[in-house]
Amino acid sequence: MRRRPAGSVTLPVPRCSRLHMDDLPALGYLQASYGWQSTAGGGPLLRGRRTAAGADAPTLHFLHGNGFCGGVYWPFLRHLLPDYGLFCHDLEGHGASEAPARYSGPAAIIARVPKVIADQQLDRGTLIGIGHSFGAAVTMAVAARNPGLFRALVLLDPILLPTRSWLYIKLLSALGRNPMAEAARRRRNRWACRDDALEHLRGRGIYRGWGEEGLRCFVEHATRDAADGSRVLCCPRELEAAIFENPVYPWRLLPRVDVPILFLHGAGSYPFMAPSARKAKCANPRVEARALPGGHCFMLEDPPAAAAVVRRFLERHACRAGA
Repeated sequence: MRRRPAGSVTLPVPRCSRLHMDDLPALGYLQASYGWQSTAGGGPLLRGRRTAAGADAPTLHFLHGNGFCGGVYWPFLRHLLPDYGLFCHDLEGHGASEAPARYSGPAAIIARVPKVIADQQLDRGTLIGIGHSFGAAVTMAVAARNPGLFRALVLLDPILLPTRSWLYIKLLSALGRNPMAEAARRRRNRWACRDDALEHLRGRGIYRGWGEEGLRCFVEHATRDAADGSRVLCCPRELEAAIFENPVYPWRLLPRVDVPILFLHGAGSYPFMAPSARKAKCANPRVEARALPGGHCFMLEDPPAAAAVVRRFLERHACRAGA
């Protein structure tokens, strides 16, 4: 038997497999939906998933947070089906959508959303705009610039930075010192396999407090297989950093939104979130603000509770089948 050299260390080998029974809830998103793709509006080819809406049922147009994709939110979104149709719009470089050579910028992202909606014929029925984080800010901006497109908005922990914070972030970004962007550039983006990724992410950073289903959905839908058999992030690190460096400025746009708005945020989210909710209510009387237990991704910490609040809001504003 060969002897190990003195001073050598045995490293743990990740427990890897192609698929576990535990992954089946994450695959439910693929089983319950079908794919779409679009080049409308120019730019990279966009892909996502959608479900068919029942007769007279509204469709939820969902935009994800930075670095995520629609499938990550399946543990939350599935609680709103089948009473609503679902259209998960994965932005450039996220999920299965192609990545640009260089970030298109928030103005181009916002301008492209309604063109994709028209291309996919979503504007022929009742449409509800729902988004998380960066996706919530984009959803709000799209609604402001396209009156009548949405019946109501649901903004989940939206990145609507107070003006001073927005200016400070822009200054730090110009100096190359934006801490979130730099963290995105340094983050680990490759693992040996799904199991290795799960073990690394569980309980860390933004993933702290997530349910197991949410973690598995992230690994299944926001990472992909690489040619060497490893598992890598779908969203390039430089793209994620560029999005952090270019936040949407919301305060000229929010007063122009003339539909009911639910501003739902985590009680333990970023420090600016509660002040932003109060400012949003002052900027637009149609805003309803509410906090739920949890952090920035509270809807993945307790999906049924978050979905119940969203459902009651939509029903109260007649956003349901036959209304």
